Parts: sequence; C-alpha cells; structure tokens
Amino acid sequence: MANEKEKTATCLELIRSNNILVLSTLGGPEPHSSLMTYASSEDGSEIYMVSRKNSKKWINIERNPSVSLLIDDRDVKLEKRSGEIKALTISGEHIPVTSHRERADIIKLISDKNPHIAPLFSGPECEIIRIKTNYFQLLDGPEKFFSTERLA
Repeated sequence: MANEKEKTATCLELIRSNNILVLSTLGGPEPHSSLMTYASSEDGSEIYMVSRKNSKKWINIERNPSVSLLIDDRDVKLEKRSGEIKALTISGEHIPVTSHRERADIIKLISDKNPHIAPLFSGPECEIIRIKTNYFQLLDGPEKFFSTERLA
C-alpha cells in the first residue's frame, strides 16, 4: 500500500462504496455481532444504521457506546481474487441523535442507499445508531496492514 493519505482514502472509499457491515457491541460479558445495512456521512466520519429499541444491539449500545464495525469488499472479489480482499475494522462510539431534523436527514440518507428496506425505518420503535469513527484498521489482502491513530 502507498502513503498514509492514500491508505486513509482507501478506508474512506470502502465505507462509501458499500452498504453492508458487521456491527459488534458489548453490553454484558459476551459480545454481540449483527449484519447491518448502513449509510455514511460524505467524509466517512460517521456511520448510520437503524435498530429496533428492543434489540440486543440497541440495549448493548445504551449500556456501552463503544462499538466495532467490519466492512469488506469480498462480494466483488471472492471467487477469483480472494487474495485482494480488503477488510476495514472501525472502532467508534455511538453518538445519540437528538433533533428531529437530524433524524429525518439520516433516515433519508439510509433509505436512499438501502431502498429495499426503507419501509422498516419509519416506525416509532426504531432508533438511529450513529457511530463516530475513531480508528481505522485496514487489511489489504493477506499481508498488507494499515492502522490509523485517533481520527480528528
């Protein structure tokens, strides 16, 4: 991989070009992982998901806002180019969405990126999960590794 600026750009491109990730939370002694659809802010500093208020992931996030996310590009490389798969691990923290306007904007962003499940996002039983990205760790193929310091 190239210099740090290019590596960070690769991380941001993985965030922007995908819409499926694994969310890992910890609310008790055992971690919990969920496959989630998502959208992100333009600059990749925030990741947005929707969850039901009674789900284990939401309960865990309320107890412990620190999370880990995994985004990869294996769906386009799995068959013939598995040695080129990129996997991005993101450490982040849930920041509650407090304004109705901000909630509506985020719901629209998620719905636009994931129209096939948009009807599920509108009920009062749903909450926005907003993750502020803190660190990136990128694995590029089986041997190339990159990790950032705390992001601004």
